[in-house]
Amino acid sequence: MKTGIHPESKEILFVDRAADFVLKAVSTAKTTDTFEHEGKEFPCIFVELSSASHPYYTGEQRILKTGAVDKFYARMKKAEELKK
Repeated sequence: MKTGIHPESKEILFVDRAADFVLKAVSTAKTTDTFEHEGKEFPCIFVELSSASHPYYTGEQRILKTGAVDKFYARMKKAEELKK
Protein backbone atom coordinates (compact mmCIF):
# COMPACT_ATOMS: atom_id res chain seq x y z
CA MET A 1 0.00 0.00 0.00
CA LYS A 2 1.10 3.53 -0.64
CA THR A 3 2.04 5.51 2.42
CA GLY A 4 0.45 8.85 3.24
CA ILE A 5 -2.78 8.43 1.25
CA HIS A 6 -4.91 6.56 3.80
CA PRO A 7 -6.71 8.31 6.66
CA GLU A 8 -5.59 7.47 10.18
CA SER A 9 -7.81 4.87 11.85
CA LYS A 10 -8.18 4.70 15.61
CA GLU A 11 -10.48 3.31 18.29
CA ILE A 12 -13.39 5.65 18.98
CA LEU A 13 -16.60 5.36 20.94
CA PHE A 14 -20.13 5.87 19.69
CA VAL A 15 -22.10 6.96 22.76
CA ASP A 16 -25.90 6.90 23.04
CA ARG A 17 -26.59 8.93 26.18
CA ALA A 18 -30.33 8.21 26.18
CA ALA A 19 -29.76 4.48 26.63
CA ASP A 20 -26.36 4.60 28.41
CA PHE A 21 -24.95 2.52 25.56
CA VAL A 22 -21.34 2.64 24.37
CA LEU A 23 -20.02 1.01 21.20
CA LYS A 24 -16.26 0.84 20.69
CA ALA A 25 -15.15 0.67 17.06
CA VAL A 26 -12.21 1.42 14.80
CA SER A 27 -12.98 4.39 12.59
CA THR A 28 -11.42 7.18 10.57
CA ALA A 29 -14.04 9.70 11.73
CA LYS A 30 -12.64 12.92 13.14
CA THR A 31 -13.98 14.21 16.45
CA THR A 32 -13.03 16.66 19.17
CA ASP A 33 -15.18 15.12 21.93
CA THR A 34 -13.81 12.62 24.43
CA PHE A 35 -15.47 10.10 26.76
CA GLU A 36 -14.08 7.96 29.55
CA HIS A 37 -14.83 4.25 29.22
CA GLU A 38 -13.29 1.37 31.18
CA GLY A 39 -10.92 3.80 32.91
CA LYS A 40 -9.48 5.12 29.65
CA GLU A 41 -10.17 8.31 27.69
CA PHE A 42 -11.33 7.77 24.08
CA PRO A 43 -12.37 10.13 21.28
CA CYS A 44 -16.13 9.80 20.83
CA ILE A 45 -19.14 10.62 18.69
CA PHE A 46 -22.47 11.17 20.45
CA VAL A 47 -25.39 9.60 18.58
CA GLU A 48 -29.13 10.16 19.00
CA LEU A 49 -30.18 6.57 18.29
CA SER A 50 -28.55 3.19 18.60
CA SER A 51 -29.70 -0.41 18.70
CA ALA A 52 -30.20 0.05 22.45
CA SER A 53 -32.68 2.92 22.06
CA HIS A 54 -34.25 2.54 18.59
CA PRO A 55 -37.93 1.48 18.79
CA TYR A 56 -37.48 -1.16 16.06
CA TYR A 57 -34.90 -3.03 18.12
CA THR A 58 -36.36 -2.43 21.59
CA GLY A 59 -39.97 -3.17 20.68
CA GLU A 60 -41.28 -0.09 22.48
CA GLN A 61 -43.02 2.77 20.76
CA ARG A 62 -42.38 6.36 21.79
CA ILE A 63 -44.58 9.24 20.80
CA LEU A 64 -42.90 12.61 20.85
CA LYS A 65 -45.42 15.41 21.11
CA THR A 66 -43.98 18.68 19.91
CA GLY A 67 -45.33 21.84 18.33
CA ALA A 68 -47.92 21.13 15.65
CA VAL A 69 -48.46 17.61 16.95
CA ASP A 70 -49.51 19.00 20.34
CA LYS A 71 -52.02 21.29 18.65
CA PHE A 72 -53.40 18.40 16.62
CA TYR A 73 -53.89 16.21 19.70
CA ALA A 74 -55.54 19.13 21.52
CA ARG A 75 -58.01 19.59 18.64
CA MET A 76 -58.75 15.87 18.56
CA LYS A 77 -59.36 15.81 22.32
CA LYS A 78 -61.66 18.84 22.08
CA ALA A 79 -63.61 17.24 19.20
CA GLU A 80 -64.08 14.04 21.25
CA GLU A 81 -65.37 16.08 24.21
CA LEU A 82 -67.84 17.93 21.97
CA LYS A 83 -69.20 14.62 20.64
CA LYS A 84 -70.07 13.56 24.19
